[in-house]
Amino acid sequence: MFAIWIVQLLIAFLIYRDAKEQKMLTSVWVILALLPMFGYLVDALYLIIRELRFSQKTEKPPVSL
Repeated sequence: MFAIWIVQLLIAFLIYRDAKEQKMLTSVWVILALLPMFGYLVDALYLIIRELRFSQKTEKPPVSL
């Protein structure tokens, strides 16, 4: 049980650093990542949202003729 808590803390720290870099709400994501029952589900949700935001930022506008 202690090892699972340490892993969850480590993941929350990594989410904090990445969310800060991505200019997302760091405190909300860290609190949600630390929830005992839903922490790993929130971690997966964060990765999905992060990838969707990243792909929207990097899309190039269509080239006009």
